[in-house]
Amino acid sequence: MNYGTYYPSNSFWHQRDPRTKLMVLIVAALLVVLEGRLGGQLFFFGLNLSLYVTAHLPAERAWKMVRAFRWLLILTLLVNLVFSPPAVAFLYFLRLLNLLLLSSWLLGAAEPLALIQGIERIFSPLGRWLPVAEGAMVLGLSLSFFPLLIQEANEITIAQRARGVTFKKQWWKRMTGLLAMVVPLFVNSLRRSLEVAQAMEARGYRPGEPRGSLYELKWGAADTCCMLGTGAVAALWIASHLLL
Repeated sequence: MNYGTYYPSNSFWHQRDPRTKLMVLIVAALLVVLEGRLGGQLFFFGLNLSLYVTAHLPAERAWKMVRAFRWLLILTLLVNLVFSPPAVAFLYFLRLLNLLLLSSWLLGAAEPLALIQGIERIFSPLGRWLPVAEGAMVLGLSLSFFPLLIQEANEITIAQRARGVTFKKQWWKRMTGLLAMVVPLFVNSLRRSLEVAQAMEARGYRPGEPRGSLYELKWGAADTCCMLGTGAVAALWIASHLLL
């Protein structure tokens, strides 16, 4: 199980419209970035954990996400501890952790194709000036490729170690090992992208042309309640900053 892949389930969030999940992510991420209080970041951390639980995502998924970005999290904490008070350092640490949890929640609760549809519908008013459909397609394909790239990187690493390449010890040996992994990974990525482009052309995909969808999006009463709840959280956050 990879933290960046879709996790099939029948949870409350899996049944929601992808536009709802995208709007929840946008509002939550915006509030996390703007929140400058340690208590507020702790509140959003608990809120993100509740999203994880209600989506029936396993705790192992969150742990793999934290483990994958552990050096970024540790470096963020240490750098801010050197140049800022401890409260500010933990504030930035929690902010980054909250953003990672939100991204992992969205990728686990929404399929890439559904996200493409949701992005197209949300930003469709901008289609007169921007290539919204093409941008959504690129983003969706990127989300689909991300777990595959991680899996291929692991497989290449295992194969290179079997051939005697080391990824530890002296720094120059580490650099040699990384090059032995990055070069074939880059070549495989180019090959896979060409295969996807050829497959899309064979299926009649033409940029800018109207496209249908196998699954139509359906907005329900629960989606409206989710948006009202998200708006209420945003309103409470604004009120807390105005009154305190």
